[in-house]
Amino acid sequence: MLTTTLNLALRRAVLGAMLAASSSVALADPLGYRVEIDTSQFSGAGFLDFAFIAGNSPVPGASAVLSNFSGAFGALESLEGNVSGSVPGTLTFGNSGAYNDWFHNVTLGGKFGFNVVFGGDFLSTAGNAGTTFGVGLLDYTGTTYLGNANGNLVQFELTPLNGGLPAGITGSSYASIATISAVPEASEWMMLTGGLALIGFALRRRQSATRPSSIYLK
Repeated sequence: MLTTTLNLALRRAVLGAMLAASSSVALADPLGYRVEIDTSQFSGAGFLDFAFIAGNSPVPGASAVLSNFSGAFGALESLEGNVSGSVPGTLTFGNSGAYNDWFHNVTLGGKFGFNVVFGGDFLSTAGNAGTTFGVGLLDYTGTTYLGNANGNLVQFELTPLNGGLPAGITGSSYASIATISAVPEASEWMMLTGGLALIGFALRRRQSATRPSSIYLK
């Protein structure tokens, strides 16, 4: 009876940890990612173009906050629309403008990286149009794309609630020199750690209950 009860507790602990992890990923606001770009096959001056563009109005509010920059960034070349901050430092994009862009000088030949965190009303407000965040790499003229001749190296589509469909964020890489990886929020790590600790406790209890007692005969 004790073993059965512990098995049930273990199954509940595992299920609880799985649900905690899945719900935190699905409902977390904001959601963060790490973008890495390897320009080792290029050299000289160039540009990184960060753009945050809303679809046809009305579009639910959305934001993109960039931080933890790495790489050989130079001076800002130009900015347009709803974007503020500095590199290195933090950039904050909003989608209230038709075109929101940060065009930055870089020295090619090394690796670049940054974190991006998305948030805003689009996660909980219905809408028919979303917002796109994209990053392109250009040569010294600012007119020719590198890595992907057709445009962005990476792109994120922020889709709002639409009928019975939940809001979503889809990240895509269009070049081998660019990668995207998820960056868990602190709350997600806490929930996952708590679930794993509960599983470990249940396993120890189970082992203690099922360990046979030693009998010594004189």
